[in-house]
Amino acid sequence: MRTFSLRSVAAAGSSVTLLSAALIGLAPAQAADGDPVASQPTRIHWANGKPLVAKSAQAPGQVVKTYLSTHGVGAAAATLAPTGTWKARGLSVVRLGQTVGGLRVPATDTKAVFANGALVSVVENTARIGGAPAAATADAGDALRAAVAKLYPGRSVSTASPKRSGNIATYSVQGFSQAPTVETVALPTTTGKAAVGYVVTTWSTNNKLNLTTVDGWGAVVDNELRTNSDRYNVFAEDPDATPQAPVTNPADGTASPAGWLAGLQWTNHISGNNANAYLDTDNDDKADPNATRVTNGVFGQVWDSTQRAETPGNQKVAVQNLFYLNNLIHDTLYRAGFTPAAGNFQENNFGEDGKASDGVQAEAQDGGGTDNANFATPTDGQNPRMQMYLWNQPTTHQVVVGGQTFLAAGAEWGAQVDKTGVSGPLVVANDGTGTASDACEPLPAASGSIVVADRGTCNFTVKAKNAQDAGARGIVIANNVDGVPVILGGTDASVTIPGVMVSRSDGATLKTLAGQATTIRLADPAPFLKDASLDSDVVWHEYGHGLTWRMIGGMKGPLAGAIGEGMSDVLSVIVNNDPVVGEYSSTDPAGIRSASYENYPNTYGDIVGTEVHADGEVYGAIGWDLWKQYKAAGLGQDAILADLVNGMNFTPSTPTYEQMRDGVLNGLAATGQDARQCMVWSSFAKYGVGVGAVGKVVGKAARVTESFAKPAGC
Repeated sequence: MRTFSLRSVAAAGSSVTLLSAALIGLAPAQAADGDPVASQPTRIHWANGKPLVAKSAQAPGQVVKTYLSTHGVGAAAATLAPTGTWKARGLSVVRLGQTVGGLRVPATDTKAVFANGALVSVVENTARIGGAPAAATADAGDALRAAVAKLYPGRSVSTASPKRSGNIATYSVQGFSQAPTVETVALPTTTGKAAVGYVVTTWSTNNKLNLTTVDGWGAVVDNELRTNSDRYNVFAEDPDATPQAPVTNPADGTASPAGWLAGLQWTNHISGNNANAYLDTDNDDKADPNATRVTNGVFGQVWDSTQRAETPGNQKVAVQNLFYLNNLIHDTLYRAGFTPAAGNFQENNFGEDGKASDGVQAEAQDGGGTDNANFATPTDGQNPRMQMYLWNQPTTHQVVVGGQTFLAAGAEWGAQVDKTGVSGPLVVANDGTGTASDACEPLPAASGSIVVADRGTCNFTVKAKNAQDAGARGIVIANNVDGVPVILGGTDASVTIPGVMVSRSDGATLKTLAGQATTIRLADPAPFLKDASLDSDVVWHEYGHGLTWRMIGGMKGPLAGAIGEGMSDVLSVIVNNDPVVGEYSSTDPAGIRSASYENYPNTYGDIVGTEVHADGEVYGAIGWDLWKQYKAAGLGQDAILADLVNGMNFTPSTPTYEQMRDGVLNGLAATGQDARQCMVWSSFAKYGVGVGAVGKVVGKAARVTESFAKPAGC
């Protein structure tokens, strides 16, 4: 099988493939010696599966430095030093960081892969700088004030008496979730010199983790939000019970050699090496008061679907479910290659490389909002935070006819009804046209009635205005597709009657009840909230952000941000073997995406950079299609997850879709899995990421040239 790689742009006669993707952001001009550069061009060194450097007696880090010194990096290679090593499917991976004048150079990590002792891949973005960095006129306190002013306008911050450790100054909390820190760093400039600057880390009480780069004059150069937050359209039906079954001793002995539990345990607060799960209903980023001690390791609370999620019993289920899922994901991804040395989340690494003390802080029923979930990923050695929220249902209303009650979603326009509501005889819309019941044309007089009309043909507000002009007191719109009713959107200040939507089947039933007294009202009692801690799709998705931030690096921007969202969905569709995401939280068989990933309609060329969740769906579709191919080839979940995770060892920070594709391809080539490459090409090409596809970031937008071509041999 032919080995496929990136296009070669190396010098004539060289077998090395180099790809340069400039991702440079400049601050306003400050000094004659150049403006600070927020990030460096990324270069990928790959030689069609052949060694870049043969097996050597030198230490791996020195091999990489020597190679880079003669391949475009020059003297700057001497500023690199290993920061971590790990094993990945028989390969050895070493990460190097750049230090100039005793100061770390941010956003310049190098990631190199060795196979049988030979160097086979280098992903680097080394800054071509050396010597002593130019002194700064601003200090760490100035940098903190600049970052806070940029991120939180109007907020004051005291910079008095910081605690210092090496190049890092830590300031008092001052309304943040954790104490802000300022690291003094060396920033490259446009002239090739280095200048003293700062990286400010702030973590807000609403779980927004920001890394802000500030230059030596106190100007913000760049900001990286490292919290991925997801908000979903909720098309809910009645509350669904989550099936429960006991699982005994689930820990993987290799991934979690000491098991999952560590320390004292309570029914609503479960601690372990990989995760610490607890309630945070008051949104203070701390565990709520502990309930009952658990000394036998049995967390057997049963979910009661007749009670609200906020009841103490169901809260215990939320915590035990969230703890279980976080640990299951940890062990699964560990087997796939997301190990401590690669930056995973563990308090104790049990002798493995990588920084410890960073198990996931998993907060169930977080009080910071609703209809949401998020995952903040700090650097290795610091605890990430997962926040799972309760979700509202759109069926907040009811239509009551005689002894029958139908669930309904409300409208953004018109009067807002209470639990008493408005009443009148039910009248089926008839505007005298070919689609008479859609109420898109003027209706006959229906004074004091409740009109029922079909969805479609015209805006909801048009239907409501026609019913209002006919004298109706309210309107019920029947959905024209199966599934749950949706909130009636639109804007028209002239519409004053209330409106609701019911499902298609309920609408058909309502039409048979015409003439009977009907009431539109708020649901009483209000519908139950849903708990995302019970939805493995949502938990896998959020954890996936931690995977990509730690293994790939930067995931911001219209393309990399979309990949982060899509790759998180890929995890959930693979492990649950289902192309629909988030059915439980949305209480909608169609899930929370615009379409199922089975026969997904959009391709790479549809991405313009307007919204990362929507654009990320293309990557989710690629992952689902690839999973189907793996299954057809007799390959299981562990195989595809290992290939995807290993590909991240070959993928640059802030990647494009084609760089993600090539990372997987190069990882397969390096591990002798050439036979799987055509499956990868097939799935990516199917959605426009084939041979010659190019995605670029222009400002805040994405410019994509798609291709559906596969290489010869595929």
